[in-house]
Amino acid sequence: MTHPTIQGPACLDRTTVGGMVQAIDDALRGKPQRVYVDLGAVSSFDSTGLGGVVAGMRAAKAAGVEMKLKGLDRAMLDFFSLVSVQRLVQPELAPKRLDPVTAVGGFVEPMVTGGAAVLRTGAQVVREFVLGPFRGRALRLDRTAIEVDHCAAGALPIIALIAFLMGLILAMQAWVQLRVWGAEIYIADMVGVSVLAEIGPLMTAIVLAARSGSRNAAQLGAMVVSEEIQALEQMGIRPMAFLVLPKVFACAFAAMALGIVFDVVAMCGGGLFASTVAAIEPDAFAEQLRQALSMQDFVVAMVKSATFGACIGVVGCALGLRVQDGSEGVGRATTNSVVLGIFLVIVVDAVFVTCQRMLA
Repeated sequence: MTHPTIQGPACLDRTTVGGMVQAIDDALRGKPQRVYVDLGAVSSFDSTGLGGVVAGMRAAKAAGVEMKLKGLDRAMLDFFSLVSVQRLVQPELAPKRLDPVTAVGGFVEPMVTGGAAVLRTGAQVVREFVLGPFRGRALRLDRTAIEVDHCAAGALPIIALIAFLMGLILAMQAWVQLRVWGAEIYIADMVGVSVLAEIGPLMTAIVLAARSGSRNAAQLGAMVVSEEIQALEQMGIRPMAFLVLPKVFACAFAAMALGIVFDVVAMCGGGLFASTVAAIEPDAFAEQLRQALSMQDFVVAMVKSATFGACIGVVGCALGLRVQDGSEGVGRATTNSVVLGIFLVIVVDAVFVTCQRMLA
């Protein structure tokens, strides 16, 4: 049985490829077992011409006919090797549909493994902080100072701006409601209690998660990808004591310091609104704040802020240390550190509020 052979033109480009493609289609209509395309006479070609060859190969594969190329020179071989003709000819496979159990498992498993990594890292941090000094591995103050500078000093402007605007907004909202009963003086109570008890620690933690938590995850993830973590371990340096513990401690300290700044600036913003719009004397506003707030409220707020900061530091470091898949994994860990950090902060805040109400 003879196999049809199609001769390629001397110049295989967009002006001549149509005739060759038509010849291939005509040959395929006869349903031969094999079709040859002789390109030995081709002296010049362009991408359109070779695209016609690929289209003919696809048509032959779809018709169940074997198509062979003959006479390819070195330039054509290099081109086909570069674009991987086999990949172009191979039809795209439809994505496999996952059953519900597998789909749910694929969604839940990363969350479970990430949460387990965070808990494990948190336990290691606590053990290192408590037992490290007894084993000659006290907290490195030089590394901690550098991390505090990144966490606290770098976030100070944005914290001050957000705090001032939040104080103005809270005072405005309180004034709209309280002026109906002539109780504008209680704007101080609304601003002071809400800022000190909830908004200050929570907003500070959210900003810290977006800045420092993501930074820690990206930095440690890049070190994992570049194998710097392994190099430290081979030199006898424990990454947990040298890198992670200073970052976590710095996040906790920064959360407390920035929380104090947030509270003071927000109350100043509320006092500014009260004096300029609600016609409340600054001395009266300050006196009302002193009556509304107590040292116990301040201590609880500081403990809450420190806990939030420690959680953010642990989450960022935990996800950074388990980075996989190169730079893509670093980006994924950075994003997840912000999301998981904020989620964990809200959960811990709910636990604090519940415990306060139960003990009240």
